[in-house]
Amino acid sequence: MKLKQLFSGNFEIVAILDGEVCPAERFLLDGEKSTEASRLGLMQMLSEVAEVGLQKVPQSWVHEADKTLKIYEFIKGPLRLFFFKGKNGQIAVCTTGVRKSGDKADNAAVKKAAKLRNDYYEALKNETLTTVIENET
Repeated sequence: MKLKQLFSGNFEIVAILDGEVCPAERFLLDGEKSTEASRLGLMQMLSEVAEVGLQKVPQSWVHEADKTLKIYEFIKGPLRLFFFKGKNGQIAVCTTGVRKSGDKADNAAVKKAAKLRNDYYEALKNETLTTVIENET
């Protein structure tokens, strides 16, 4: 499994690659004009989390999307960026994002994030997890 480093500081924010494409990064960079401020806000939040960790950011930034599956979401305006907690300083492993349309977390996005979480931990166990750092490519 390949990961892409999105932000680093005292901690690392990474995202899972799907081939050569990074769905979480694409979600953050591309989108409707109406969500531009929220996407920029999410990127600022991720940068802050990389510096101070999840425990030191406002609780309003992060929500537990599914307690049983251990899937979380960063929240900014109508946007949700799903993630799970990783290992070895990778405190947030981003999977995908959605525009929120109802009261509950997007079930398909949560299930996808849970599958990727299982794949991540399997790759970690098998020592097949690699991280791509933009400056190195």
